[in-house]
Parts: sequence; structure tokens; C-alpha cells
Amino acid sequence: MLHSRRALTLRFDLPISKTREFWDSLRDGKFVTTKCTECGNVCFPPQSDCPKCMGSEHEWVDLGREATLVTSTLPSVRPPSFSSGDPYTIAIGEFPGGVKVLAWLEGAERGAKPGTKLRIEARVSSEGNPFYVFVRA
Repeated sequence: MLHSRRALTLRFDLPISKTREFWDSLRDGKFVTTKCTECGNVCFPPQSDCPKCMGSEHEWVDLGREATLVTSTLPSVRPPSFSSGDPYTIAIGEFPGGVKVLAWLEGAERGAKPGTKLRIEARVSSEGNPFYVFVRA
């Protein structure tokens, strides 16, 4: 087996044409996802094809910004790409209607209890890309 100690930098160009509405809405402070017009399935992350009925027609629905914490964890072993940063908490929040979303939970270094009220907020990375986090409501 050969090993190298050289750093490897990866660049990802992810196509977003079918989910552009999500990213544009996030920049505008809205949190939306897709709803299948054939079977009514609402799923997150947004999908161009319904994972339930495989329908390809959908509409965009606003999930709102309020959620309830289902569970969270503070990873003790982090992937190498996150190891040099501050510790972080990963959470699953449930929105009204039952859609569950995975995101970082800011300000919960000591943990948070299930049932805690959360709010989703948009952020912009140092590269200028939008992303979202949960904060306590």
C-alpha cells in the first residue's frame, strides 16, 4: 500500500438547475421544498422526481421557519475536512406537516433537548454559497 502526505484539494461544481428555486428562496430568507403534484408527497431535500411515485411534476411549498428538535448530537470524531474547525452540533428538526431536516444547530454546544423550538436561518459560506442552520427559537 502506498501513502502520500501531500494535501489534496477537491473542487465540486454541483448542478442546481432543478433546485434553483430552493437556493434563490434561501437567499431571500424563505425555506421551501418540493411537493409532488401527482401524489402530494412533500420531501426534503427538494427533489426533481418524487421518491414515492416517481412523478416528475412538482410545485414549490414554503415550509416556514419554525421547527421542533427531534434529536441532536455533538460529534466526537469529525471528518478530516471539519477537524480544524470548532466543535459543532448536528440536529434533526421537524417542521409542521412532518418534514424532517438535518442541519447544524448553532449555539447548542452543551446540547439541546428534544422538543426544543428551533428556527431555520440562512447563512453564506466564505465562498459565497448559501446554506442553512438551526438556531433556538
